[in-house]
Amino acid sequence: MTIIVRTIKDPEVRRSELIDAAQELFIAFGYNKTMIIDIVKKAGVAKGTFYYYFPSKEAILEAIIARYSTKLAAEIKNLGPSVTALHKLRLLIGYLFRFDQTDIVFYLLWEEQEFSLLFKTWKQSDTILNPVLTDVIQQGTEEGTMHVQSIDETICFFWSTLSCLWESQYNKEAPNLFTSKSKIAEVILERILGISEGSLALKILI
Repeated sequence: MTIIVRTIKDPEVRRSELIDAAQELFIAFGYNKTMIIDIVKKAGVAKGTFYYYFPSKEAILEAIIARYSTKLAAEIKNLGPSVTALHKLRLLIGYLFRFDQTDIVFYLLWEEQEFSLLFKTWKQSDTILNPVLTDVIQQGTEEGTMHVQSIDETICFFWSTLSCLWESQYNKEAPNLFTSKSKIAEVILERILGISEGSLALKILI
């Protein structure tokens, strides 16, 4: 008689393994071509285990974005008050355009014309990052490098500006569009955040 010994893992570890498996498969084969059965095989778990943690494939996609955004927010927050608000802002924007694995997932959604899902995950990331962005703006106001009266409204325009850049970054038909738009974006961001002209210096975008 064969006895099957099941490995019991911490729920957060198991959940993370499923997210890792899904991200690898999305990058390798695309979001649409990756099925839940592929994810559970990759993670080495039963299908029921997947549904214990995630109600759908879209939910695990959202978990990928949430994990990335939460990590990014923590990186900026952990810099502490000794790092200036302008430097934190540069780092935040630079991280958002460094084209790592999560950015590749965004790109694949664009390629597959999953625009509604792409917009939804963009907004999800924005929501997670809003508190740290608020802290950066408040710090900049205290330091005198930023002058913002309505933080919530300013943040909306901030993300709208970056959304234009993200779209141009994915546009293969106009390879120079990102460079030209990034220069305009820098001017817009300086104006809406009340930053002195030329002080933001987002070289990462040029």
